[in-house]
Amino acid sequence: MYLADYHTHTHYSFDGMGDPEEMCRRAVELGLQELAFTDHMDIFTVHSYDYILNCRELYPELLACREKWADKLRVVIGAELGQPMANPAAAGAFLQDHPELDFVIGSIHQMENDLDVYYYNFRRRDPRDVYNHYLDWLLDLAENYDYDVIGHITYPLRYMGEAGFSLDISPFMEKIEHLFQIIIRRDKGIELNVSGFRQSIQTSMPTPKLLKFYHDCGGRILTIGSDAHASGDVGAYIRVGQEIARECGFTSLASYSKRVPTLRPF
Repeated sequence: MYLADYHTHTHYSFDGMGDPEEMCRRAVELGLQELAFTDHMDIFTVHSYDYILNCRELYPELLACREKWADKLRVVIGAELGQPMANPAAAGAFLQDHPELDFVIGSIHQMENDLDVYYYNFRRRDPRDVYNHYLDWLLDLAENYDYDVIGHITYPLRYMGEAGFSLDISPFMEKIEHLFQIIIRRDKGIELNVSGFRQSIQTSMPTPKLLKFYHDCGGRILTIGSDAHASGDVGAYIRVGQEIARECGFTSLASYSKRVPTLRPF
């Protein structure tokens, strides 16, 4: 069985604790064939692009891991590029300066004022307005910026759930369909982020229903990621994610090298 975790964070991410060597060891213990390191490269309106991710130290360390574990594990060098529209020049410079990248997740974590949705008070904000606005940002990302897959497209629902709110996304399906159409037209993909199974929402991002809709729209490029921020979470619920993908009609997952996807049966 092809097993890969395409979303992980090391201690080089501001919120990560994982040691690359320990994460590789954990991946091998679990029988993973590929492990993608996708540390945060969040773009802010007020900081230069190297403010968050120290690639000068990170990427040589990952290259060393790739060489050490070459006979047991394929190490994928990636990044989670957050809200590139906050500073398009900085986002473009980051990608241009790092040709060693195999894989880029495009994500939205924060919108106006560089404020992460994590910090939103949903007792003072209408969850419907927040998600509608979030989709507008995803549409901009999908159409106008450089990425391989778009990450956790239902990200705000994680924090709405933690605040005790359950959002009906059916009023947004037309906009979500438009999002998927853009992604498919550009030969890009989405990720199935399974970190929700370690959190209170107890589901994937997107939900199985939305993943099935992506497949029915013609989407075929898909990665599955644990969103691990520590070595102990590497590979967590990846098999659950594969079962969800299978039930939604997927027969292959995308594997990336130098930003080029190859579909691998699973």
